[in-house]
Parts: sequence; C-alpha cells; structure tokens
Amino acid sequence: MKTKLLIVEDDQLLGKSLVRFFSKEHETTLTNTFAAAKNAIMYEDFDVAILDVNLPDGEGTDLLPIIKNSPGNTEAIVVTAYPEVQMAVKTLKMGAFDYVNKPFELVDLQLCVNNAMTLKLAKQNLGAIHAMKDRTSLDSIVGSSDVMQEMKKQIILAAQSDETRVLISGETGTGKELVAEAVHMLSPRKERPFMSINSAGLPEQLVESELFGYEQGAFTDARKNKKGLIEMASGGTLFMDEIGDLPMSTQVKLLRFLENGTFFKLGATKETKVNVRIITATHRNLEALVKEGKFREDLFFRLNVVNIVIPPLAKRGGDCIELAQYYLDKYRRKMNKQPMELSAHDRRVILDYGWPGNVRELRNIMERTALFGHLPELNPKPAVALVHETKPEMCCLKDVEKRHILSVYESCERNKTRAANVLGVSRLTLRKKLEEYGVDDPD
Repeated sequence: MKTKLLIVEDDQLLGKSLVRFFSKEHETTLTNTFAAAKNAIMYEDFDVAILDVNLPDGEGTDLLPIIKNSPGNTEAIVVTAYPEVQMAVKTLKMGAFDYVNKPFELVDLQLCVNNAMTLKLAKQNLGAIHAMKDRTSLDSIVGSSDVMQEMKKQIILAAQSDETRVLISGETGTGKELVAEAVHMLSPRKERPFMSINSAGLPEQLVESELFGYEQGAFTDARKNKKGLIEMASGGTLFMDEIGDLPMSTQVKLLRFLENGTFFKLGATKETKVNVRIITATHRNLEALVKEGKFREDLFFRLNVVNIVIPPLAKRGGDCIELAQYYLDKYRRKMNKQPMELSAHDRRVILDYGWPGNVRELRNIMERTALFGHLPELNPKPAVALVHETKPEMCCLKDVEKRHILSVYESCERNKTRAANVLGVSRLTLRKKLEEYGVDDPD
C-alpha cells in the first residue's frame, strides 16, 4: 500500500514537479491554497504533508494545529523561501517534523519525507506495543471450562488466516465482540483499525451511511463527505454485530463488497476499493431467517466460513465463579476499594442462578456488589426455565419472547435500564415491549 503524501504549494510549476517526483513511490495530492489544504486534511488521512508557508489565502504554518488534531497522525514538513531562525523554531514548536529552505534539492526533500515516514511508523509500532501490554487478546476472555478452552483454540485457528470470514454465534450478553477483538488482535491485521457496528434497531438509511459513508449532498443533511466504517477500517477488521437484523437492501450491497472489495458511497459515482476483514455475529438463527426469506442465502454462505459458537454462561460450569471474582476485583480496583473475596454462600448463589443475561448480566451484578460490598439477592431458579415450562411445540415464538422479557424484567427488580442491558436491547425498545404486554410502570 502506497503512503499518502499531501503537497501544499502555490507555485504551480514547483507543485507539478513535486508531484511527478514523489508519485513514483507515494500517492500524492496537490493543493495550492490554505482552504483547499485544510479541506483535504479534514476529510482524508495523509502520512506526510509538505507545507509551503506563504499561500494566497493564509500561512501554511497555520495548518499545523489542524494536522496535529487530525486522526491520521500526519507528519508535517514546512518549506519556505524566506528562511529565518525564528520561523524554524516556531514551526518545530508547533509540531512540524522538519523545516526546509528553498531552493532545495529534490533528493534532500525525499530524504526528509522518508525520515518522517520512519518516525510515523515507529509511533504506530509503539502504540501497538502499548495496546498489547494493556490488553492481551485471549487473557481478556475469562473462563477455564472445557468448552471455553475449545473455543479459544478456534479463535487462534481463525486468526491465522486474516482473510477468512468468521461468524460468531451466541446468546445476547455472551461476549461476541470480545471474541471478534481476540481474532483481530491475534491476526496479522492487529496493528490496523478494529471498527464495529451493531445493526440492530438502526434505520436502513443510517446503517448504509455508517457502513459505506456518503458524499456531500447525497441527502438533505449530508453537508460534507463522510467516510464509512468499512473505509475507516482499511487494512484492519470490521465487526458487524447482530448481522441478522441487517436490512435486505444493505445485505445486497454488503454481498457485492464481499465479492469484489468495492462499494459506492451514498451519492457517489465512483467506486471505493478497500481491503477489510469482515467478522459478523448474531444471537439469531440465520439459517431459519434464510428459510423465511429475511436473510440472503448467498450472503449467509459468504459470512459463515468459520463459525465460532459461544456457549451461554449457564453451560460453562464454574466459569461463572471465575468471572464473578474477576469482575469483582476489577470494579473494586476502579472504585479504590479493598479486595473482596466471594463467600461460600455467594459462590453457591452464583452457581445456582440461571444467568439469562449471560456475562453482561453477571458483570453488572458484580459492579453493584463491588459498590455495596455484598451480593444482591438473586432468584436461584434460572430465569430461562420460564421459557421451558410449556413444551416448545405448545407455544408460539412471541409467547416465548414475552415470557423471557418479563422474567428478566422481574429479575432486574423492574429496573428498565438494567433489564435492557441484560436483554441487549435499547431502553426504548424494552419500554415499547412492556407497553405491548400491558405493563404500565412509570419511568
């Protein structure tokens, strides 16, 4: 992948000469005004910028704060025909990598650009090292049960091929994004971005604009160009949670991208090509959705190359104790409180509880335990048991959903925010469901 070079030079002859020279090894963009350069910096990431000081509508040095605050970690080289010691000191203090006087030899400027790129790469590598120190990929997935050890082996194998698509299946709250991050961090793409989107509940137009981005004027509120998550994750991984809720029209566009690596931004006439690994997740049965005509079969086959299934917490044995102590220690440290060990009674309660909200619910319970110093009362009867009181063939899916939602709502002491977190839905969605069921609790 070519490095991206921005050249800001109002002398047209010199500007074109620089483009010809550097375009052999770099992807170059030439601007000749302060306004055009500012616009380019705001909407595109560059590796290095060569800035002329005297521009028709401003000073090139005034671009340095904009570059410093841009997400691309751009290194800047300032060029001027009026060399002054004060100017050199000023630009370096403002964050410029180096200062070059006109006239200059192209090979000298090229050396300066190469040195700037070396510094940029060193900063990226250092950042990746710090990130790895803060979070090791598999260690963040707590659990020593046989099923979890087997799942970790699958993660390691899936990570080895950074092009292979992975579909993560599991109940709400089991930690699907954590597994996706582990696959990314163990893969050759680990130093590139990891982006994520949850398709559930997002309007069709919003899903498409978030994924693919849009051009200025594509719709009423599109006042400027916007990169989508696919483009922002270039070279890295895009994690798409709740893929089963992706609108059918967006499924078509995603399938096209998976087939040839290109897509059209909303309102664009030119294709964008990006190399991104797609990892998806769902708590729904995609094969059933395919049969119902709600999910494209060809897209399902494209996504389901490697399927990693996360078991519900209730089927992970003693992992719930291990996780409970892990989160208790974590939250006690964050709250600057003394360490706290779970009692034998607490361990029994945790083992007996059904954890309908899985790891997410356990994490929330342990945060409360860390705060108040004792485990809150938990109904030892598994909440999911309510779903099975009637044989599956004797009740419809809506009844199963209703019973489960009401059961979790009661288990969360009618706290809508907590229940919504356990169920993995928005608070507004939960409130609408409760109204549908005739439950009229005031907020």
